[in-house]
Amino acid sequence: MTNQTVTAKPTPVPVSPEILREQLLRPIPSLSWRVVILFFLVVGLLTWSVNGTETSLGTLVEGLPDVWNFITRLFPPEFELGRGTERTFLNGGEELSVSIADAEVAIRNAYATTDRLFIYVGDQPVPVLQRDLPQRISLIRNAGVETVRYVINATGITIGWPTIVTAVVETIQMAIIGTIGAVLLAIPFSLLAAKNVSPHPTIYQITRLVLNTLRSVPELIYGLVFVAAVGLGPFPGVLAIIFGSVGSLSRLFAEAIEQIDPQQVLAVQATGAGGIQTFMYAVLPQAVPLLISYSLVYFEHNVRNATILGYVGAGGVGFELQKYMGLFQYDKMMGTVIILVIAVTVIDRFSNYVRSRFI
Repeated sequence: MTNQTVTAKPTPVPVSPEILREQLLRPIPSLSWRVVILFFLVVGLLTWSVNGTETSLGTLVEGLPDVWNFITRLFPPEFELGRGTERTFLNGGEELSVSIADAEVAIRNAYATTDRLFIYVGDQPVPVLQRDLPQRISLIRNAGVETVRYVINATGITIGWPTIVTAVVETIQMAIIGTIGAVLLAIPFSLLAAKNVSPHPTIYQITRLVLNTLRSVPELIYGLVFVAAVGLGPFPGVLAIIFGSVGSLSRLFAEAIEQIDPQQVLAVQATGAGGIQTFMYAVLPQAVPLLISYSLVYFEHNVRNATILGYVGAGGVGFELQKYMGLFQYDKMMGTVIILVIAVTVIDRFSNYVRSRFI
């Protein structure tokens, strides 16, 4: 027999209630070297970031007048109406006629007395801004009209279908299809990227590498690639949303699957269930609430992404925003922003309703 030395575990020293109460009620916790070092590391990181980004409060204050001037150019908001849907109701004003050859010069001279005038297209007066005059005159000339009628110093109300509403609807459609496609691809990827259900560590690492690669490429790059592949329009935007979202969405799904209770999985496996049955009856029911929540959040996120993708020709409201900014039509850009705010608010209310039904 060999002698075995048994080391007794030290008995913890009890803390008196008075000392414990004093520690809990202390307004400022005692500082340790770890806290001091962490504090200086954070301060150094912030200082390094501020210097690298040239962040300056003084520069911001100096630029506030320019910000205010830009904001004033956004109001009152304007909405571009679809051609053929415009209906204008005039009140007062002076109606004039001029030949098509002299129309542009005569109407430009009329702008000296008024900021806006109305040109008759057929029997319907249409409001025309001075910057839009050449295009409007060209359209009238192509229609074979010899005389142009216009009204100055009149007030009027114009109603019609805003073209931006159609663009916003197209953007939402892109976000719906793109999000559904990303969710369908993210489910199998997330099963391979979750440690507790991945079939092998090598598959887990390879899947994570693929997802990191997909996630590191911005949606605009995907948009440029797919515009070159399939042409302009909303379809390349849908493809860009799918590939731009699947990396991040798969990671969120994988983390949701890793948070499930393993005891329920073991209980189902103890009944003799296979891999698919275990997933359907133990993994999926626990993860579904988080999967739905992440999908709804990414749908709202993809509405914004679809807006940005329009800048590279992928359709949607981004194309209209690019046009208005390029033509310095900031009032119409503000009208677009208002429609977008309304659309995002409706989507947010809908997402909250769906989330409340499942979570």
